Amino acid sequence: MARALARRYARALADILFEAKLAEARKQKEVQSVKQQLAEFAALLSGHAGLRNALANPAVSKEQKLALLDRLRGVLKWSELTRNFLAVLAENRRLNQLDAVVQAFDQEVYARLGIVPVEVTTAAELSDTQKKLLEERLAALTGSAVELRFQQDPEILAGVVARLGGTIYDGSVKAHLRRMQAQLSRL
Repeated sequence: MARALARRYARALADILFEAKLAEARKQKEVQSVKQQLAEFAALLSGHAGLRNALANPAVSKEQKLALLDRLRGVLKWSELTRNFLAVLAENRRLNQLDAVVQAFDQEVYARLGIVPVEVTTAAELSDTQKKLLEERLAALTGSAVELRFQQDPEILAGVVARLGGTIYDGSVKAHLRRMQAQLSRL
């Protein structure tokens, strides 16, 4: 139920952003900006119980909550759209679901833009050339544009692990060693 509600809010926000008569490049920039602003506010909200309580407290008037969001907008440089969206969530007592809404919005945006997000794990930092080559190969594999999100994990020893939704391509040395061990144990 909470997931469906988060998707509804995310779809509504995406509808507003994608219906705007903006050039494609400007639209993508605006979408990225709103995603970043929402993610930053979600992090701020999870780290500050006082702010979370003030926005969730029914004893705090709607006007006071909007004034607080306006002050935060001034400090954090939110767009008006982000502020209005957060005001709707606060008014409907849904700020406690902001993380789920941000995640659903991320998925909705990627689907509309035809971009596949890929989590890439490497043992060490890749060079720009290696990143570009990996991006090209994964784009060819998926048949669409990809957005790579890099993280490091020295435990994989070397190689790359790419996660595309529920599919994992494990080209790490650790996985190769595990497969070799399984083969040898069957002999």
